[in-house]
Amino acid sequence: MNTIEYGQGAVNNTIGWGQGAKEGAPSFSNLKSIDLDGVDDMVDCGNIKPTGAMTISYWFKGKSTSGSVTTLGTMGSSGQRGYLLGISNTNLWAFQIASSATAVKSLIYTLTIDNTKWYHIVGVYEPSNYMRIFIDGVQVAEVTSAIPSSQYVGNSITTKIGSRGDGGAFGRFVGNIDEVAFFDSALSPSDISAIYGSGVPTSLASLNPLSWYRCGDGDTAPTLTDNGSGGNNGTMENFSTFSTDVPT
Repeated sequence: MNTIEYGQGAVNNTIGWGQGAKEGAPSFSNLKSIDLDGVDDMVDCGNIKPTGAMTISYWFKGKSTSGSVTTLGTMGSSGQRGYLLGISNTNLWAFQIASSATAVKSLIYTLTIDNTKWYHIVGVYEPSNYMRIFIDGVQVAEVTSAIPSSQYVGNSITTKIGSRGDGGAFGRFVGNIDEVAFFDSALSPSDISAIYGSGVPTSLASLNPLSWYRCGDGDTAPTLTDNGSGGNNGTMENFSTFSTDVPT
């Protein structure tokens, strides 16, 4: 939007007038995303395994029409799962937590995707208490019964963006993904509403993400820098360019 408001430093390409300059504070703008082909594109994010509460957040545009399960921002595979937030069959979005290799709790929400639109999706897990899905800042699904008391973290499978954790050909995402973040806490509804804002990504730094991938902004292929505290830089596999299609 490129308006000018003096004093606050650029936030989403705006500069705020009259609020006093935040000296030394970096500007925040979102100009890039990753565009996955659904064939073999993915990002390996290494070992992101919170052992307690967690929140997964990302923006996406488009959907896969091939395969019965397409996942993104996930870890694990059949028989070795920890957490998953992605598409489970056409228009069904699944948030899953596994407390063992076979005991998986799933929360499903039906969302008919407009392939021309960006969406913000969040999964929140509070051990033994609840699992929630938020779409565009609004809670759309919750389950409070039989919630696992812990995640299954006993395997060596790494977290992937655009694929299930083992990187197998079964289930690949087709489309754009942006601002992927993992938190080792259960974010509140007000935090999630603030992340969504008006539909334009903003800085997540104040929420202390464990891992946070800008998906092109400040990155040099093939590395997606981890802007959180986890130190888990992502590695782009089978693609090397960034898209300029971003949430606006």
